[in-house]
Amino acid sequence: MMRLMPGLCPALTEEVMTKLKSAGIKTIIDFMLKDSETLARETSVSYKDLQSIRRIIHAHHAAFAVSGTDVLDEAVRSSVVISTGVTSLNSLLGGGLMTGEVVEVCGGWGKGKTSLCLQLALHAALRQGLHTLFIDPSGSVSPSKLAPFIEAFSEEEEVMEKALSRIKITSPADIWSLFRALEKTYHPCITLDGSAGSSSSNSQGAGKLKLVIVDSLPILVMPLLDGTRKEGLGILNQLAMTLKTLASEQQIAVVVVNNVVQMQNGSSVHKSDSHPKWKPALGRYWEHMPHTRLFVEQAELPDHNRSLNLSLSEPCENQSSPSLSLSLKVSVWKSTRLKMDSSVVSLFAKER
Repeated sequence: MMRLMPGLCPALTEEVMTKLKSAGIKTIIDFMLKDSETLARETSVSYKDLQSIRRIIHAHHAAFAVSGTDVLDEAVRSSVVISTGVTSLNSLLGGGLMTGEVVEVCGGWGKGKTSLCLQLALHAALRQGLHTLFIDPSGSVSPSKLAPFIEAFSEEEEVMEKALSRIKITSPADIWSLFRALEKTYHPCITLDGSAGSSSSNSQGAGKLKLVIVDSLPILVMPLLDGTRKEGLGILNQLAMTLKTLASEQQIAVVVVNNVVQMQNGSSVHKSDSHPKWKPALGRYWEHMPHTRLFVEQAELPDHNRSLNLSLSEPCENQSSPSLSLSLKVSVWKSTRLKMDSSVVSLFAKER
């Protein structure tokens, strides 16, 4: 805190400084917070001299005024929209994932949440050349399991290696390992050692992160909310602040995967929701966290139009060239900028 010193301006003499100190004015903040007319009466210093001192301090120490329009324009210029690779999903999200925002993907077990995240990560790495951090607490994602999904985009080996080199996969064992993984994203560039394509990442494995995906978050958080540990809600709030700060300060798109739980007494927090029996897990203290919340479920298609659904944990056998196309219904449950709507999206469709 800067002290008010004689000589700052011609009006601030030793005599004036002594009078100001007698009124308890010792720092620049003390002076600026005090009304000039009141200070003139208390110190017998002329109002004109006090205003002159105030103008000098303001010129030397005040920040430049910035209009709200300028702030908005700068936010728009610094934001990047990351395409999802699916036209209908891009349309639902207003063009794609917006850097600076947190998107929560929630849904029931085995309904396609991880598959949607893989679509986002692989399209960003393969088609847009963006580096992605894929945080996988369940340990269900590995290079061997990613390969068939990358082949859905391209069968060229070189293209596959480049995509793998841009994706870092880490599997934290607890919430503190998750915090450590997120701390590394604040580095100017992240080296993707031990990434999905570690053998070929020497020349391509360093780059600015633009997408962070936290899959299966409840695996790490639920043990903290069992009622026996009082610090659980504090840690949950700290995690929410960390994710939103990361997205805002680093201009990264953050995607978090959450489960859903059944509503009690038939009440719903989603008035426009076609499935009022479900609500996001992690409790009411987490509901404010994402900028956008999506609900994912498998689309109900006619039998003759249903595609083969390949599970990460149960690879399809006796299939020489399996179809990985997966149809999901994605609904906007909450958003600060999107309308409440839904769309059927097809993942891992072969590009022509």
